Amino acid sequence: MKVFYAIAVGSLMMACSSGPEKTVEKKTGTRKGDLASAVKEVKLFEDSLKRSGMQYSQETAVLYAEKCLSVAHRFPKSPEAPRYMDKAHIIFASSGLHQRSVVIADSLIAMYPVYKNRPMVLESLAGAYDVFVVPRQKDKVKKYYELLLKESPDMKPEQRKQIEDRLKYIDLTFDEYVSKAN
Repeated sequence: MKVFYAIAVGSLMMACSSGPEKTVEKKTGTRKGDLASAVKEVKLFEDSLKRSGMQYSQETAVLYAEKCLSVAHRFPKSPEAPRYMDKAHIIFASSGLHQRSVVIADSLIAMYPVYKNRPMVLESLAGAYDVFVVPRQKDKVKKYYELLLKESPDMKPEQRKQIEDRLKYIDLTFDEYVSKAN
């Protein structure tokens, strides 16, 4: 475990020590080299996680998610920003840090209304507010499922029916809803 942390810290120090290029990209107003360096830093960290082959700790997950968020915060107009916010939201959720996950996903939905994976983020938000966030926030569950239905006219009929059924019984907790279905 100590070796893994040493690798992670070493990767972080190595990635932070290289000087960024200063090429300005006209369309987004970001520094192209800086963006490339930030993305490369995340990729190096991901590679070190993959090479370690170990299940990483919550602390490592937070470090990983924060690296992703750094890309989004430093380059909010870049095409990578919503993708890295989404990645951070997924990392936090998979590490059991659901409150942090929904804060990021809420921001992602508000800041990037045409993000290509928006339907998945909406579904993730509805599910997290329904099952994982304590206390349960049924108004948010309803809000995000209704948005998902409205914005996804091509949704598979069986998925649409499941969501509509869940909305019909929104006053039930998820566990109560599952028990009722059986």
